[in-house]
Amino acid sequence: MSNNRHVLVVDDEELYRELLSGRLTRQGYRVSEASDGPGALGHIERTGIDLALIDIKMPGMDGIELLGRIKQLDPHIEVVVLTGHGSIDTAIAAMKLGAFDYLTKPYKLTELDLIVERALARRTLARRCEALSAEVQHLRQADDAEMVGRSTAWQQMLERVHRAAPLALPVLVTGESGAGKEVVAAALHRWSKRAGEAYVPLNCGLLEGELVESELFGHKRGAFTGATADREGLFEVASAGTLFLDEIGELPASCQAKLLRVLDSGEFRQLGASVLRHTEARVIAATHRDLEALVEQGRFRHDLLYRLNVVHIQVPPLRERREDIPLLVEHLMRRALRRTPSGPVPRLSPCAMTRLIDYPWPGNVRELRNVVERLLVFGEGEVIDAAITNSILSTPGEPPVAASPAGFDRIAPLAEVEQAYIRWVVDALEGNVSAAAARLGVARSTIYRSLKPKVDGPTH
Repeated sequence: MSNNRHVLVVDDEELYRELLSGRLTRQGYRVSEASDGPGALGHIERTGIDLALIDIKMPGMDGIELLGRIKQLDPHIEVVVLTGHGSIDTAIAAMKLGAFDYLTKPYKLTELDLIVERALARRTLARRCEALSAEVQHLRQADDAEMVGRSTAWQQMLERVHRAAPLALPVLVTGESGAGKEVVAAALHRWSKRAGEAYVPLNCGLLEGELVESELFGHKRGAFTGATADREGLFEVASAGTLFLDEIGELPASCQAKLLRVLDSGEFRQLGASVLRHTEARVIAATHRDLEALVEQGRFRHDLLYRLNVVHIQVPPLRERREDIPLLVEHLMRRALRRTPSGPVPRLSPCAMTRLIDYPWPGNVRELRNVVERLLVFGEGEVIDAAITNSILSTPGEPPVAASPAGFDRIAPLAEVEQAYIRWVVDALEGNVSAAAARLGVARSTIYRSLKPKVDGPTH
C-alpha cells in the first residue's frame, strides 16, 4: 500500500513497539524501532527517516527533548507523539515545538493509520517544495548567458521575451526540437515578477490519460487504481509561479477541455473531488509541432490554441543564426568544464570553427552541445583542429576519400593544407562540388568560398 517510506517507532515499552511496528509493517511501511532517545537519534543519523512515533514518557531523554533533537537533525522529519490521558497538555506543548499531531493511549489502530498517512503526505509535500525551491534558486542564479546570441533573429526573439516576461498572460513557445524552447521558457519566468516563486515543468508527452490529469490537477484518494492518498496537482504547486507545459501538442484530448477551463477561469477540480479549486499559475506552453495542422486534423482544440497563443514566441533554428555559433561554442565549453574542470578552455582552429558554422545542425543547439562535449573529450591540446571536428561531424558509414598523394615539402598552416585537400577532392570528383561537399561533410558554400577561383567544370 505504501512504498519505502521509513517510520521509526520510539517507546520504552516493548509491547507498544511491537504493536505499532506490526501494524505499520502490514501497511507496507519500512519500520525501525528504538527503546530510548539516544538510540532513536543514532538510528536517524545512520539511516534517516520520514516519520517518528515517539512516546512522551521515557526514562532519561523524554519525548519532548527527543522531539527537539530530531528537529535539529532534520526539521522536515514529521513527529507524532504518543501520550497517556494525563499528559495531553504536554502533547499540545509538543505540537507547538513542531510535532505533527499526537495520539492518546490507548488509541484505535484506524486512527493511527489516518495520522500516519497525513503526516507522510505532508512529508512528501515538503520534499516537493524543497525540490521546487532548489529549482527556483537555480533559475535565479542562472547566468543569462544561457540566452547567448547576437544575431538579428535571436535579438528579435529576445525582445519579445523581455516584453512578454512581466505579463501574467499565457505564452506559446514554438520551434524545432533542440532550438532552445526550454531555455526561453525558463527566461520568461526568471525575468518575470514571479521569479521568486515555483517554476514547474511538465512534459505532456511522457504521461497519458489519468496520469496527466493527476499531475496537473491532483487527485483524491481512491480516484483511480493506485491513488492511495490525496495528491496536490502542479496547478496548485505553481499557483503563485509558472507552469511550463512542454510538448503541449502531445496533450491527450481528455485533458484539453480541462486545461482550457483553467486558462479561462483559473478553476479546476481534482480527480475524484467535487469541490472546485483555484490557481493563479501562469502557463507557458511549448511545442515543435504545427498546432494549426493538428487543429485541422481534429487532434487539438482550436479554442485551446487561441488561449495558449496569447503571446507567440518563435525560437529560430540554429541554421538561421549561424553567426551565434562561435559564442555558443565558447559558452557550452565553459559550462561543460565548470562541471568537470580539466584546465583552460580550448579553442577551435579557424577551419574547425568554419566547419561548425557551415554544418546544417538538424538537431540545433542540443546537437551543438553534444558535439562540443565530444570535442572536449577527443580534442588534444589548447587548439582543436578541423580533423577532429570533421571526424565527429562525419556521416557514419560514409567511405572516406583516399588520402591525397600530393604532399608538402614544408610545414604549412593547417588552413593551407585543408584548402589543398579540398581542391584535390574536387579535382578527383571531376569538379562535382555537390559530390565533394557530400563526401567531405561540408556545405557547398564552404567549397565555393575557399576554392572558387580554382574550380572549373560542371558543378551538378
